[in-house]
Amino acid sequence: MSSTAKTFQPNFFANFIAQHLNTARAVILLAISVFLAPSIAACQEDPNAPVPAAAPDTKHHKDKDKDKDKDKNKDKDKDKDKGADKSGVPGKTAHDHEASPNEVSWLITMHGVDGQPQQVTAVNGLGEIKGPGTGPVPNGPAGAAPHDLRGMAILPDQSVLAVNAFMKDSRILHFGAPDANNVRAYMNDFAKQGPTNPAMLHSYAIAMSPDGDVYVSNQDTNTVTRYAGFGRATPGAPLPHPESLAGFGNLPAGVFIANSQVSPVGLSAVRGICFGPDGYLYVADRDGSRVSSYDRKTGERVKIVVSEANGLKKPIQVTFTEDGKSLFVGDDETEQVLRLDMDSGLCSVFIPRGTAGLRAPSALVVSAKWLYVGSRLTKEILRFEIATGKPDSKPYVTLPDHPEFLLHVIPPVEPDKK
Repeated sequence: MSSTAKTFQPNFFANFIAQHLNTARAVILLAISVFLAPSIAACQEDPNAPVPAAAPDTKHHKDKDKDKDKDKNKDKDKDKDKGADKSGVPGKTAHDHEASPNEVSWLITMHGVDGQPQQVTAVNGLGEIKGPGTGPVPNGPAGAAPHDLRGMAILPDQSVLAVNAFMKDSRILHFGAPDANNVRAYMNDFAKQGPTNPAMLHSYAIAMSPDGDVYVSNQDTNTVTRYAGFGRATPGAPLPHPESLAGFGNLPAGVFIANSQVSPVGLSAVRGICFGPDGYLYVADRDGSRVSSYDRKTGERVKIVVSEANGLKKPIQVTFTEDGKSLFVGDDETEQVLRLDMDSGLCSVFIPRGTAGLRAPSALVVSAKWLYVGSRLTKEILRFEIATGKPDSKPYVTLPDHPEFLLHVIPPVEPDKK
Protein backbone atom coordinates (compact mmCIF):
# COMPACT_ATOMS: atom_id res chain seq x y z
CA MET A 1 0.00 0.00 0.00
CA SER A 2 1.38 3.37 -1.01
CA SER A 3 1.86 6.22 1.47
CA THR A 4 -0.83 8.11 -0.34
CA ALA A 5 -3.34 5.26 0.24
CA LYS A 6 -2.36 4.97 3.91
CA THR A 7 -2.97 8.70 4.42
CA PHE A 8 -6.33 8.72 2.51
CA GLN A 9 -7.94 5.76 4.32
CA PRO A 10 -8.22 7.29 7.86
CA ASN A 11 -9.24 10.70 6.42
CA PHE A 12 -12.01 9.08 4.37
CA PHE A 13 -13.54 7.23 7.30
CA ALA A 14 -13.26 10.34 9.54
CA ASN A 15 -15.06 12.48 6.99
CA PHE A 16 -17.72 9.79 6.43
CA ILE A 17 -18.49 9.49 10.16
CA ALA A 18 -18.57 13.27 10.62
CA GLN A 19 -21.02 13.72 7.76
CA HIS A 20 -23.41 11.07 9.09
CA LEU A 21 -23.25 12.44 12.63
CA ASN A 22 -24.27 15.89 11.33
CA THR A 23 -27.18 14.32 9.43
CA ALA A 24 -28.33 12.45 12.55
CA ARG A 25 -28.21 15.64 14.61
CA ALA A 26 -30.25 17.45 11.96
CA VAL A 27 -32.89 14.71 11.94
CA ILE A 28 -33.14 14.76 15.75
CA LEU A 29 -33.40 18.57 15.89
CA LEU A 30 -36.06 18.55 13.17
CA ALA A 31 -38.15 16.02 15.07
CA ILE A 32 -37.86 18.01 18.30
CA SER A 33 -38.85 21.25 16.59
CA VAL A 34 -41.92 19.62 14.99
CA PHE A 35 -43.00 18.12 18.35
CA LEU A 36 -42.60 21.35 20.34
CA ALA A 37 -43.92 23.77 17.73
CA PRO A 38 -47.52 24.10 19.19
CA SER A 39 -46.19 24.72 22.72
CA ILE A 40 -43.76 27.35 21.55
CA ALA A 41 -46.44 29.08 19.49
CA ALA A 42 -48.86 29.02 22.43
CA CYS A 43 -46.48 30.97 24.68
CA GLN A 44 -45.56 33.63 22.14
CA GLU A 45 -46.46 37.22 23.12
CA ASP A 46 -47.66 38.23 19.64
CA PRO A 47 -50.96 40.09 20.29
CA ASN A 48 -52.17 39.39 16.77
CA ALA A 49 -51.62 35.65 16.98
CA PRO A 50 -54.80 33.54 17.22
CA VAL A 51 -55.53 31.99 20.61
CA PRO A 52 -55.22 28.17 20.49
CA ALA A 53 -58.28 26.10 21.25
CA ALA A 54 -56.68 24.42 24.27
CA ALA A 55 -53.86 26.51 25.68
CA PRO A 56 -51.64 24.95 28.35
CA ASP A 57 -52.55 25.73 31.98
CA THR A 58 -49.63 28.08 32.53
CA LYS A 59 -49.37 30.86 35.12
CA HIS A 60 -49.71 33.35 32.26
CA HIS A 61 -53.23 32.11 31.47
CA LYS A 62 -54.22 31.66 35.11
CA ASP A 63 -53.48 35.33 35.75
CA LYS A 64 -55.63 36.31 32.78
CA ASP A 65 -58.53 34.17 34.12
CA LYS A 66 -58.20 35.82 37.52
CA ASP A 67 -58.43 39.24 35.90
CA LYS A 68 -61.54 38.15 33.99
CA ASP A 69 -63.14 36.89 37.22
CA LYS A 70 -62.40 40.21 38.90
CA ASP A 71 -64.07 42.05 36.01
CA LYS A 72 -67.11 39.77 36.28
CA ASN A 73 -67.35 40.46 40.01
CA LYS A 74 -67.14 44.20 39.35
CA ASP A 75 -70.00 43.90 36.85
CA LYS A 76 -72.05 41.96 39.40
CA ASP A 77 -71.41 44.66 41.99
CA LYS A 78 -72.55 47.31 39.51
CA ASP A 79 -75.73 45.32 38.86
CA LYS A 80 -76.33 45.09 42.60
CA ASP A 81 -76.01 48.85 42.89
CA LYS A 82 -78.49 49.31 40.06
CA GLY A 83 -80.94 46.99 41.81
CA ALA A 84 -80.52 48.65 45.22
CA ASP A 85 -83.75 49.78 46.77
CA LYS A 86 -84.40 53.51 46.42
CA SER A 87 -88.02 53.46 47.43
CA GLY A 88 -87.66 55.64 50.49
CA VAL A 89 -89.79 53.22 52.52
CA PRO A 90 -89.22 54.00 56.23
CA GLY A 91 -86.95 51.49 57.93
CA LYS A 92 -85.88 49.78 54.71
CA THR A 93 -82.33 48.88 53.82
CA ALA A 94 -81.05 48.54 50.24
CA HIS A 95 -81.61 45.11 48.69
CA ASP A 96 -78.83 43.54 46.67
CA HIS A 97 -81.11 41.27 44.65
CA GLU A 98 -84.15 41.47 42.45
CA ALA A 99 -87.47 40.34 43.81
CA SER A 100 -87.98 36.66 42.99
CA PRO A 101 -91.42 35.32 42.03
CA ASN A 102 -91.80 33.91 45.54
CA GLU A 103 -91.07 37.18 47.32
CA VAL A 104 -93.79 39.67 48.20
CA SER A 105 -93.06 43.14 46.84
CA TRP A 106 -96.43 44.73 47.52
CA LEU A 107 -99.35 44.71 49.92
CA ILE A 108 -102.72 45.84 48.56
CA THR A 109 -106.00 46.68 50.29
CA MET A 110 -109.25 46.55 48.35
CA HIS A 111 -112.70 48.03 48.94
CA GLY A 112 -114.53 44.94 50.16
CA VAL A 113 -118.10 44.68 51.43
CA ASP A 114 -119.07 46.34 54.71
CA GLY A 115 -119.00 43.85 57.54
CA GLN A 116 -117.44 41.06 55.46
CA PRO A 117 -113.99 39.75 56.49
CA GLN A 118 -111.02 40.82 54.39
CA GLN A 119 -107.29 40.29 54.25
CA VAL A 120 -104.42 42.33 52.91
CA THR A 121 -103.43 40.91 49.51
CA ALA A 122 -99.79 40.02 48.76
CA VAL A 123 -98.35 40.64 45.28
CA ASN A 124 -94.89 39.69 44.02
CA GLY A 125 -92.45 41.80 42.01
CA LEU A 126 -93.89 40.51 38.73
CA GLY A 127 -97.34 41.83 39.58
CA GLU A 128 -98.76 38.39 40.42
CA ILE A 129 -101.14 37.86 43.33
CA LYS A 130 -99.58 35.48 45.87
CA GLY A 131 -102.52 35.21 48.27
CA PRO A 132 -103.18 36.73 51.70
CA GLY A 133 -100.40 38.87 53.11
CA THR A 134 -101.80 38.92 56.65
CA GLY A 135 -103.09 36.32 59.08
CA PRO A 136 -106.38 36.08 61.03
CA VAL A 137 -107.50 39.02 63.17
CA PRO A 138 -109.79 38.77 66.23
CA ASN A 139 -113.32 40.00 65.71
CA GLY A 140 -114.11 43.54 66.74
CA PRO A 141 -117.34 45.14 67.97
CA ALA A 142 -119.02 44.62 64.59
CA GLY A 143 -118.43 40.89 64.73
CA ALA A 144 -116.15 40.40 61.72
CA ALA A 145 -112.58 41.53 61.18
CA PRO A 146 -110.74 42.82 59.37
CA HIS A 147 -113.09 44.67 57.03
CA ASP A 148 -112.97 47.89 54.98
CA LEU A 149 -109.18 47.78 54.96
CA ARG A 150 -107.57 51.01 53.79
CA GLY A 151 -104.24 52.79 54.38
CA MET A 152 -100.99 51.04 55.39
CA ALA A 153 -97.56 52.02 56.68
CA ILE A 154 -94.37 50.03 57.15
CA LEU A 155 -92.35 50.38 60.37
CA PRO A 156 -88.56 50.23 60.87
CA ASP A 157 -88.79 46.61 62.09
CA GLN A 158 -90.66 45.67 58.86
CA SER A 159 -93.96 45.23 60.72
CA VAL A 160 -97.01 46.92 59.19
CA LEU A 161 -99.87 49.11 60.38
CA ALA A 162 -103.16 48.84 58.47
CA VAL A 163 -106.37 50.84 58.81
CA ASN A 164 -109.55 48.91 59.61
CA ALA A 165 -111.97 51.58 58.42
CA PHE A 166 -115.41 50.12 59.22
CA MET A 167 -117.31 52.81 61.10
CA LYS A 168 -118.44 50.37 63.82
CA ASP A 169 -114.93 48.98 64.26
CA SER A 170 -112.40 51.72 63.50
CA ARG A 171 -108.90 50.69 64.56
CA ILE A 172 -105.29 50.48 63.44
CA LEU A 173 -104.15 46.86 63.14
CA HIS A 174 -100.54 45.94 63.80
CA PHE A 175 -99.08 43.01 61.82
CA GLY A 176 -95.61 41.56 62.35
CA ALA A 177 -92.76 41.01 59.94
CA PRO A 178 -93.37 38.34 57.26
CA ASP A 179 -92.84 34.68 58.17
CA ALA A 180 -91.35 31.98 55.91
CA ASN A 181 -94.59 31.97 53.90
CA ASN A 182 -94.60 35.78 53.54
CA VAL A 183 -97.64 36.09 55.82
CA ARG A 184 -97.73 38.67 58.60
CA ALA A 185 -99.34 37.57 61.84
CA TYR A 186 -101.68 39.90 63.73
CA MET A 187 -99.94 41.33 66.79
CA ASN A 188 -102.33 43.81 68.41
CA ASP A 189 -104.48 46.89 67.89
CA PHE A 190 -102.12 49.84 67.75
CA ALA A 191 -105.03 52.24 68.36
CA LYS A 192 -108.82 52.03 68.19
CA GLN A 193 -111.92 54.17 68.42
CA GLY A 194 -113.43 54.49 71.88
CA PRO A 195 -114.18 56.86 74.76
CA THR A 196 -110.53 57.96 75.00
CA ASN A 197 -110.14 58.21 71.22
CA PRO A 198 -113.53 59.27 69.80
CA ALA A 199 -112.24 61.12 66.71
CA MET A 200 -110.94 57.90 65.10
CA LEU A 201 -114.06 57.06 63.11
CA HIS A 202 -114.18 55.53 59.62
CA SER A 203 -110.46 56.14 59.18
CA TYR A 204 -108.85 56.23 55.74
CA ALA A 205 -105.12 56.98 55.36
CA ILE A 206 -102.12 56.61 57.64
CA ALA A 207 -98.72 58.32 57.58
CA MET A 208 -95.52 58.02 59.63
CA SER A 209 -93.95 61.33 60.63
CA PRO A 210 -90.17 61.88 60.47
CA ASP A 211 -90.06 61.55 64.27
CA GLY A 212 -91.93 58.25 64.24
CA ASP A 213 -95.43 59.31 65.33
CA VAL A 214 -98.52 58.04 63.51
CA TYR A 215 -101.07 60.31 61.76
CA VAL A 216 -104.51 59.08 60.62
CA SER A 217 -107.22 60.75 58.52
CA ASN A 218 -110.82 60.10 59.65
CA GLN A 219 -113.71 60.42 57.19
CA ASP A 220 -116.66 60.59 59.60
CA THR A 221 -115.16 63.29 61.85
CA ASN A 222 -113.16 64.96 59.05
CA THR A 223 -110.12 65.23 61.26
CA VAL A 224 -106.51 64.15 61.25
CA THR A 225 -105.53 62.53 64.54
CA ARG A 226 -102.06 61.61 65.74
CA TYR A 227 -100.68 58.95 68.07
CA ALA A 228 -97.46 58.22 69.92
CA GLY A 229 -95.05 56.15 67.84
CA PHE A 230 -93.19 53.03 68.92
CA GLY A 231 -90.27 55.09 70.20
CA ARG A 232 -92.45 56.62 72.91
CA ALA A 233 -93.44 55.25 76.32
CA THR A 234 -97.08 54.56 75.34
CA PRO A 235 -97.29 53.68 71.63
CA GLY A 236 -100.74 54.27 70.17
CA ALA A 237 -101.79 56.81 72.80
CA PRO A 238 -103.45 60.00 71.42
CA LEU A 239 -101.02 62.93 71.46
CA PRO A 240 -101.88 66.41 72.80
CA HIS A 241 -103.49 68.98 70.52
CA PRO A 242 -101.08 71.33 68.73
CA GLU A 243 -100.91 74.93 69.88
CA SER A 244 -102.89 76.14 66.85
CA LEU A 245 -106.01 74.47 68.32
CA ALA A 246 -105.63 75.93 71.80
CA GLY A 247 -108.54 78.36 71.35
CA PHE A 248 -111.04 75.98 69.75
CA GLY A 249 -112.78 74.53 72.79
CA ASN A 250 -112.87 70.99 74.12
CA LEU A 251 -111.70 68.96 71.11
CA PRO A 252 -111.53 65.13 71.12
CA ALA A 253 -108.26 63.50 72.17
CA GLY A 254 -105.53 63.25 69.55
CA VAL A 255 -106.95 65.78 67.08
CA PHE A 256 -104.17 67.42 65.06
CA ILE A 257 -106.31 69.05 62.33
CA ALA A 258 -109.92 69.87 63.13
CA ASN A 259 -112.81 69.88 60.67
CA SER A 260 -114.04 72.98 58.86
CA GLN A 261 -116.98 73.40 61.27
CA VAL A 262 -114.52 74.03 64.10
CA SER A 263 -111.58 75.74 62.39
CA PRO A 264 -111.41 78.11 59.41
CA VAL A 265 -108.39 76.13 58.17
CA GLY A 266 -110.04 72.80 58.93
CA LEU A 267 -111.11 69.95 56.64
CA SER A 268 -114.38 69.44 54.74
CA ALA A 269 -113.89 65.82 53.62
CA VAL A 270 -110.43 64.51 54.42
CA ARG A 271 -108.82 61.72 52.39
CA GLY A 272 -105.13 60.97 51.67
CA ILE A 273 -102.19 62.25 53.72
CA CYS A 274 -98.41 62.05 53.40
CA PHE A 275 -95.30 63.75 54.72
CA GLY A 276 -93.17 65.84 52.39
CA PRO A 277 -89.41 66.34 52.28
CA ASP A 278 -89.91 69.58 54.24
CA GLY A 279 -91.41 67.65 57.16
CA TYR A 280 -94.88 69.11 56.61
CA LEU A 281 -98.00 66.96 56.48
CA TYR A 282 -99.78 67.19 53.09
CA VAL A 283 -103.53 66.61 53.28
CA ALA A 284 -106.09 66.00 50.52
CA ASP A 285 -109.45 67.66 51.28
CA ARG A 286 -111.85 66.14 48.78
CA ASP A 287 -114.81 68.51 49.25
CA GLY A 288 -112.50 71.48 49.84
CA SER A 289 -110.94 70.82 46.40
CA ARG A 290 -107.47 71.45 47.76
CA VAL A 291 -104.27 69.94 49.06
CA SER A 292 -102.71 71.82 51.96
CA SER A 293 -99.53 71.53 53.99
CA TYR A 294 -99.50 71.64 57.80
CA ASP A 295 -96.68 72.19 60.27
CA ARG A 296 -96.56 69.11 62.50
CA LYS A 297 -95.06 71.11 65.39
CA THR A 298 -97.66 73.88 65.53
CA GLY A 299 -100.59 72.43 63.57
CA GLU A 300 -100.78 75.63 61.50
CA ARG A 301 -101.76 75.40 57.86
CA VAL A 302 -98.66 76.49 55.99
CA LYS A 303 -100.02 76.73 52.46
CA ILE A 304 -102.67 75.57 50.01
CA VAL A 305 -100.40 73.94 47.43
CA VAL A 306 -102.97 72.70 44.86
CA SER A 307 -106.53 73.97 44.42
CA GLU A 308 -109.36 74.53 41.97
CA ALA A 309 -107.21 77.22 40.37
CA ASN A 310 -105.00 74.34 39.17
CA GLY A 311 -107.98 72.36 37.86
CA LEU A 312 -108.28 70.18 40.98
CA LYS A 313 -111.77 68.94 41.83
CA LYS A 314 -111.85 65.95 44.21
CA PRO A 315 -108.36 65.03 45.49
CA ILE A 316 -108.13 61.53 46.89
CA GLN A 317 -104.51 60.48 47.45
CA VAL A 318 -101.13 62.22 47.44
CA THR A 319 -97.50 61.09 47.23
CA PHE A 320 -94.05 62.53 46.55
CA THR A 321 -91.29 61.49 44.18
CA GLU A 322 -88.24 60.00 45.88
CA ASP A 323 -86.24 63.22 45.47
CA GLY A 324 -89.10 65.24 46.96
CA LYS A 325 -89.25 67.58 43.97
CA SER A 326 -92.72 66.61 42.75
CA LEU A 327 -96.07 65.98 44.44
CA PHE A 328 -98.61 63.75 42.67
CA VAL A 329 -102.34 64.19 43.34
CA GLY A 330 -105.06 61.80 42.19
CA ASP A 331 -108.39 63.48 41.31
CA ASP A 332 -111.51 61.33 41.64
CA GLU A 333 -113.77 63.66 39.65
CA THR A 334 -111.57 64.55 36.69
CA GLU A 335 -109.96 61.06 36.78
CA GLN A 336 -106.55 62.61 36.25
CA VAL A 337 -103.29 62.69 38.15
CA LEU A 338 -101.75 66.14 38.63
CA ARG A 339 -98.08 66.86 39.21
CA LEU A 340 -96.87 69.82 41.29
CA ASP A 341 -93.27 71.00 40.85
CA MET A 342 -92.23 71.91 44.38
CA ASP A 343 -89.51 74.34 43.25
CA SER A 344 -91.45 76.37 40.68
CA GLY A 345 -94.97 75.83 42.03
CA LEU A 346 -96.11 74.86 38.53
CA CYS A 347 -98.96 72.34 38.51
CA SER A 348 -99.72 70.31 35.37
CA VAL A 349 -101.65 67.23 34.26
CA PHE A 350 -99.31 64.25 34.51
CA ILE A 351 -101.81 61.50 33.55
CA PRO A 352 -104.72 62.74 31.40
CA ARG A 353 -108.15 61.20 31.80
CA GLY A 354 -108.50 57.75 30.27
CA THR A 355 -104.76 57.15 29.76
CA ALA A 356 -104.08 53.38 29.81
CA GLY A 357 -107.73 52.95 30.82
CA LEU A 358 -107.34 54.79 34.14
CA ARG A 359 -110.70 55.21 35.91
CA ALA A 360 -111.06 56.76 39.38
CA PRO A 361 -107.42 56.94 40.53
CA SER A 362 -106.87 55.67 44.07
CA ALA A 363 -103.58 54.22 45.35
CA LEU A 364 -100.51 56.33 44.53
CA VAL A 365 -96.99 55.01 45.16
CA VAL A 366 -93.61 56.03 43.72
CA SER A 367 -90.95 53.35 43.34
CA ALA A 368 -87.76 53.89 41.35
CA LYS A 369 -88.73 55.27 37.92
CA TRP A 370 -92.44 54.43 38.16
CA LEU A 371 -95.60 55.99 39.55
CA TYR A 372 -98.02 53.20 40.49
CA VAL A 373 -101.71 54.16 40.34
CA GLY A 374 -104.76 52.25 41.45
CA SER A 375 -107.56 52.29 38.88
CA ARG A 376 -110.57 51.61 41.09
CA LEU A 377 -113.28 51.13 38.48
CA THR A 378 -111.21 48.81 36.27
CA LYS A 379 -109.80 46.89 39.29
CA GLU A 380 -106.18 47.32 38.22
CA ILE A 381 -102.85 48.72 39.30
CA LEU A 382 -101.29 50.71 36.45
CA ARG A 383 -97.86 52.27 36.28
CA PHE A 384 -96.36 55.22 34.45
CA GLU A 385 -92.78 56.33 33.83
CA ILE A 386 -92.11 59.37 35.98
CA ALA A 387 -89.72 60.91 33.46
CA THR A 388 -92.15 60.78 30.52
CA GLY A 389 -95.62 59.93 31.83
CA LYS A 390 -95.66 56.98 29.44
CA PRO A 391 -97.76 54.04 30.71
CA ASP A 392 -96.50 50.49 30.89
CA SER A 393 -97.66 48.22 28.06
CA LYS A 394 -100.24 46.44 30.23
CA PRO A 395 -101.73 46.63 33.75
CA TYR A 396 -99.20 45.78 36.43
CA VAL A 397 -101.78 43.92 38.55
CA THR A 398 -105.33 42.82 37.77
CA LEU A 399 -107.43 42.48 40.92
CA PRO A 400 -110.74 40.86 41.93
CA ASP A 401 -111.92 44.04 43.71
CA HIS A 402 -111.47 47.81 43.68
CA PRO A 403 -107.96 48.80 44.86
CA GLU A 404 -107.70 51.29 47.70
CA PHE A 405 -104.10 51.42 48.95
CA LEU A 406 -100.76 50.02 47.83
CA LEU A 407 -97.71 49.52 50.09
CA HIS A 408 -94.25 48.87 48.69
CA VAL A 409 -92.29 46.25 50.65
CA ILE A 410 -89.27 45.30 48.46
CA PRO A 411 -88.12 46.39 44.99
CA PRO A 412 -90.16 44.99 42.08
CA VAL A 413 -88.66 43.38 38.98
CA GLU A 414 -88.26 45.70 36.00
CA PRO A 415 -90.67 45.02 33.08
CA ASP A 416 -87.94 43.87 30.69
CA LYS A 417 -87.08 41.10 33.16
CA LYS A 418 -90.62 39.67 33.18
